[in-house]
Amino acid sequence: MPEHTPAPTPGRAIYGFALFLLFKTLFALYVVWAFVPTAVFERLGLTYLPDKYFALFLPILALVAITLFAFLVYPSLALAMTPDVDDRTTVTDSYTIVRCQYQFPDGGGCSQRVDDPYSAGWNAKRHCEKHAIRMNEQQPRTVRVANFCDCPYEAMCLLRKDPDYLPTLRRKDPIPAVSDLSLAKVSRALYRRY
Repeated sequence: MPEHTPAPTPGRAIYGFALFLLFKTLFALYVVWAFVPTAVFERLGLTYLPDKYFALFLPILALVAITLFAFLVYPSLALAMTPDVDDRTTVTDSYTIVRCQYQFPDGGGCSQRVDDPYSAGWNAKRHCEKHAIRMNEQQPRTVRVANFCDCPYEAMCLLRKDPDYLPTLRRKDPIPAVSDLSLAKVSRALYRRY
């Protein structure tokens, strides 16, 4: 069975040489048609050739089409497919830490990391494993804060040891997650000129 390869073969060499000769011949005929007066062709009996207007019109039309495509259409398509500069997908990769977006009944948020957020493609999962199960349940559950621990290590959970710890924790200024930062502000802070 022949192997599919882009390497040169004798058959490809013959086709390439034939196409080279064909296009050289067509270009020579085009130049002759463009520069030789119409009266010479009429004496030879060639009265069905296109007007000389097309000798200039077709190359100019091709150049205008290529220019429009190169400077308008192609960049416009690229910009239309590019996410917004503040979109999370422009700066994420497999090492990005995505925080859970679960909201507790008292208004607080979960700070757990979402494991494998981009397994379903571009759209990130919104909840960690613990809260994804809870969000899929039909009935909302009421949870007492003192009996619920959102820590990765349940034995070290301060919410179980000290139920009054939650208001103290809520008063602290949280460290914003990377996805909550505006890329424009980060760029201004990092690259501002002195």
